Amino acid sequence: MKSLKILSLLLLINSSLFAQKKAVLKINNLPNQNQETSTAIAVSKAILEANWAKLDELLDEKFTYTGDGYVFSKDEYIGFMQDMRAAFSNFEMVLDKSVQQDNLVSIKFISYAVNTGKFMGAPANQKNLEVNGIFMRKIEGGKVKQEWQTTDLLGTMTQIGGGSLFFYSVFVGGFNVKPKAPVRKPNDFLNISGSSEAYDLMSAKEKNKYVKTYMKNLKKKAK
Repeated sequence: MKSLKILSLLLLINSSLFAQKKAVLKINNLPNQNQETSTAIAVSKAILEANWAKLDELLDEKFTYTGDGYVFSKDEYIGFMQDMRAAFSNFEMVLDKSVQQDNLVSIKFISYAVNTGKFMGAPANQKNLEVNGIFMRKIEGGKVKQEWQTTDLLGTMTQIGGGSLFFYSVFVGGFNVKPKAPVRKPNDFLNISGSSEAYDLMSAKEKNKYVKTYMKNLKKKAK
């Protein structure tokens, strides 16, 4: 991973020339932030911060995710979020309004981002996206045991365009095609000097080069 560290330092130096925005989490209209709500919010915060170790800690070992045609295990969920986090820039997630019943916490959200990397079968197109949805997280013993989510995925894929619409039809349209499950990357993915901030501030070109180099070195290390 020595070459990756050198590349990371070079990208960090050059990023000031093409600076983008750091990911931001905004919380509106959530008055009852008890332990369950705080845990549910912490999951979204860990994803935005690309803090995969914290996300792992927040999810139960038997965690399952169901939503928008997907069913993920814990590692698949983390892998999917890593891919998503790598493919979009200028993240702003707004948590707006919540409902709680016992240990079930449901929160409405709006996410804003720029598509700067390949995602769901489509190349980057630099478009500004708005994603609306609702997630429900089941909290047990201070950890998230299950998550259900509904997102305007078709609207998002339409905004992205290209091959993503076909990918959507594969997952939701009923074609008998089994897509590859997301693969979890190590906890240092998207983190430079222990933080995702430097990655966030890279240009799109620098980010894609970082991800490509990281995955190449990861494959070499696995051999």
